Parts: sequence; C-alpha cells; structure tokens
Amino acid sequence: MNKQSNTYIVTYATILVIVVAAVLSFAAIKLQPMQQANVKTEKMGAILSTIGEGGDAAAAPDKNKYIEAEFGKFITKAFFVDSTGAVTDAPTAEVLASLNNLPAVFAERTAMPVFVATVGKGGKSQTEYVVPMTGKGLWGPVWGYIALNDDCNTVVGAVFDHKSETPGLGAEIATKAFQDQFIDKQIFNKEGQFVSINLLKGKGASAGNPYAVDAISGGTLTSNGVKKMLMNCLGDYVPFFEKVQSGAAASVPAVPAADTTATAAADSSATTQITEGGAK
Repeated sequence: MNKQSNTYIVTYATILVIVVAAVLSFAAIKLQPMQQANVKTEKMGAILSTIGEGGDAAAAPDKNKYIEAEFGKFITKAFFVDSTGAVTDAPTAEVLASLNNLPAVFAERTAMPVFVATVGKGGKSQTEYVVPMTGKGLWGPVWGYIALNDDCNTVVGAVFDHKSETPGLGAEIATKAFQDQFIDKQIFNKEGQFVSINLLKGKGASAGNPYAVDAISGGTLTSNGVKKMLMNCLGDYVPFFEKVQSGAAASVPAVPAADTTATAAADSSATTQITEGGAK
C-alpha cells in the first residue's frame, strides 16, 4: 500500500483511534473500583472530621481501610429524615449513597441523611449528629458537613469544600482556620428560634456572637453562598432537631456502620463529581 495515499492515511488514523479508545476504555473500567473506593473514603473522612476523628488517615498504611474502620467505630447510626422530622431506618451504605446527589435530596426533602456519632469526650460518651449541606458559591457548587452535639444546637465541627472558588479568596472556606470558627456556635437562639449561623463581613466582626462567624475577606459572594447553604440545609432539618431536643425523635435501631459497602451506583465517581455539591 502506498503510504503517501489518502486511503493509507485515513485507514492508519482510524485504526489508531480505535486502539487508543479501546485502551482508555479498558483503563477506565479497571480503575473504576479504585475511584469508587476513594470517593467513598472522601465522604466518610469528611464526616469523621466534623467530630474530630480520622486525623491519622494520611499516616495510615491503607487510608481507605483506616477511614472505613474509624467510620464503623464512631458512626453508630445512619438514617433518613423528612421535612417533618420523621425518621426512616436505612442501611449505612444507602445513606452514604444519597450523598452522591444532594441537590435532589434537598429538593425532595423526603430522605435527608443523618449520621449519628458516639464519641468519648470529657471522660464520658456523647452523641453527635452530622448532616450534609449543599449550595452555590461564586464560580460553582459548595458543600459541607456540620456536626451538632446532643442538643442539636451547638456545633462541634464543620467541614466545607468547593469545586472552583478563587484560591486565596472564596477557596478559604476549605481551610481549617475558617472551619474552626464554627466550633461552639449555635443554630438556635435563646428563645429556641432557628437562626442558623451568619457570616459577618470584617475581621473580628463575629466576636462574642454565638450565632455568627467571620466571612471570608475578599470572598463576599462565596461567603453569601455558604450563609445561604447553612440557612437552607440546616433549616430543612429543624423539625428533626426540635424532636431530638424535646425527646420526641423516634428511636432508630443502630445500623452497623462498618457495613458501608455500597452498590456501584452508590459510589460512582462520575455521579459524585457532577452532583455532590450542587453541580460539582
């Protein structure tokens, strides 16, 4: 065959494209289980961070196994609640899977995930509630998790992340310095009214205010997005929080949190990249 002919060039290019496509498809299929495991680990690690656990993951010989073991140790229950605060029992894997599409979860408000942690603090066991959040920043989605102590009012930890906020500005929501401000803040005022947590502009603006933190300097729109996310998502859980506070929340049997093996759909990395944070 004449290697200078158009026929040869077209045939060669076609075969090359087919071979490359086949290799890439094979690689994607082979790597999918690893990607799914990493996605699940990221979610469980963020939840653990809100209760101050899982901090040795980076030094662990197998990060995924370490996070899964810690998750099973501290997260003792997982279930869904609806907009009335009613509780629906569910396997932990199913509750974790719902984190893949939080915008739909909060749009429907029929099965919002709750993770219950049992931790030892001050020499005694304490119950803490972890809930997810999702919203929009300046350039894209923002999301996070917040943990409340057993009064469903006082924050014990918060984690936030984003897809494409500006480094040094809005992206600061993912830093420890910003997140640590939320510790010991409250979402209900002294009259028992839900007030969420405000983000106030100006360094030190929230000093002495139990219902506010300092906003990100130079990241006004991202801060507004986080403030709206806190108000909307935490607000959806208020009926459940109030039931816990009054002792009226339904008792939910403990689901073995170590049983976090979800289906392929539950841990699809493609789904997580698109929907976890609102449009990630």
